[in-house]
Amino acid sequence: MPRPSRRVDVRATAARIFREHGYLAATMDQIADEVGLNKGTLYHYYPSKSAILYELLSEQVDATLDMLARVPLTGSSTERMRFFVREQVAHVATSHDELVVFFQEVPWMDQRLSAEDARSIRQRIYRYEEFVKSLLAEGVRTDEFRPLAPSTTLYSIIGILAYVPNWYRRPEDGTDDLLVEEVTDFVMGGICAAPPEKPATGARRNSRK
Repeated sequence: MPRPSRRVDVRATAARIFREHGYLAATMDQIADEVGLNKGTLYHYYPSKSAILYELLSEQVDATLDMLARVPLTGSSTERMRFFVREQVAHVATSHDELVVFFQEVPWMDQRLSAEDARSIRQRIYRYEEFVKSLLAEGVRTDEFRPLAPSTTLYSIIGILAYVPNWYRRPEDGTDDLLVEEVTDFVMGGICAAPPEKPATGARRNSRK
């Protein structure tokens, strides 16, 4: 039988090393040693350190675009934004190293990646930003959202999402639903012109210990 690929192990280990030491200080030798591969085998999976970084960044951008595609096409701006915010909070609460690396390295991607790879990431981020700003502008027009510049609100939301993986550690039995609801409520409370409507989903299941 063929030996299983170690690609997933390599990527996860690289994400941890990039988070702990920073991308520039990390080396392929260090990654190979941590995974338990010789350097030649490591290069079989990834031709360079930047190739690993590109894949890590791509995965996070694509996961966000998948959430964007699930946003309902109908409903109020508040309902649609709450759905999207909750999806994003749930995502950042279940990932750690990969998301820390994403927010840590995206500002430097022009220095870290090839021009083509950086452009690919930037184009996908642009799709995300334009969608959110459009939804925010729509909510302002319908008087559901506070009359703030969409860019101001967008980057404030991103700032909140970016910091969650730095401090939150999910319980071993899965995602903390209460945390997801609390952060979503906090974000929506800052967006909405009036106290945001709460979805009729029944009592919250988890309690904070």
